[in-house]
Amino acid sequence: MQPSAFELFCMYHLGLTPAFRAKFFNLGSVARHFGVPSSDVQQWLEEYRLQPELFSHIDFNLAQAHAEAQEIGMFGTAGETEQFARKTWERLQQALPTYSEDKFFEDVDYDDLWGDKDGDK
Repeated sequence: MQPSAFELFCMYHLGLTPAFRAKFFNLGSVARHFGVPSSDVQQWLEEYRLQPELFSHIDFNLAQAHAEAQEIGMFGTAGETEQFARKTWERLQQALPTYSEDKFFEDVDYDDLWGDKDGDK
């Protein structure tokens, strides 16, 4: 059974189970979860415009979204985690039109994911 784009985003990119709990997922584990070959998952990622290489070309901080999802998924309720995932999905949908081949992941300051530039004070 093919998941929705939101379900695939939550599982593959945010590391959230269908019950909105934190869990490690990679291509193989997502494929096993849905009982399909990894090539099907890759096809779905492309079909939904969720392939990993896309994220380095849009204005969306996937590393930050993943980290926050993991924290909420471990320490928050399923409802809180689902609410965060849905808001994050909406932000992603707004970011997709910002796609530019000229933007590269090197432009992201991974030492300052939250944009505070001062670090922890």
